[in-house]
Amino acid sequence: MNKYFSLLFLPVITLTACQIQPETVQVPQAVFNTKVITIENSQLNQYWSLEQIKPVMLNKRPDWLPRGVGKCEYYTTIDSNGNEASKELISSQPEGWMTQALVNKMPKQQYQPAASNLKRVPVKVKMDLETKRRH
Repeated sequence: MNKYFSLLFLPVITLTACQIQPETVQVPQAVFNTKVITIENSQLNQYWSLEQIKPVMLNKRPDWLPRGVGKCEYYTTIDSNGNEASKELISSQPEGWMTQALVNKMPKQQYQPAASNLKRVPVKVKMDLETKRRH
């Protein structure tokens, strides 16, 4: 009896699962009220500060973070609303450890304008990412 019940129940689960719509995420459109300026990472706090978010403990390695040890540099462009508009890979060591496809999967950050950034100047800034072995 259980075998027949399972055979009848399986198509119902399959049909129900097919009807579940994936959640769509609205990505805000980038807004640039002035020309984007390129700055050093040390200057970022003069323009934008990372919005404070509650830390999230992960159960596993994020799918955008490559396995193994490596480091990379990439440009982040922050628009006039404090949204990350784009990320562009500059370099990866070892070669191929980080790819543009993986950089595109990185979570988007939200920034707040610094008190001195009244005009909300959009910026392009070089960021570094490095993973090391645990000892």
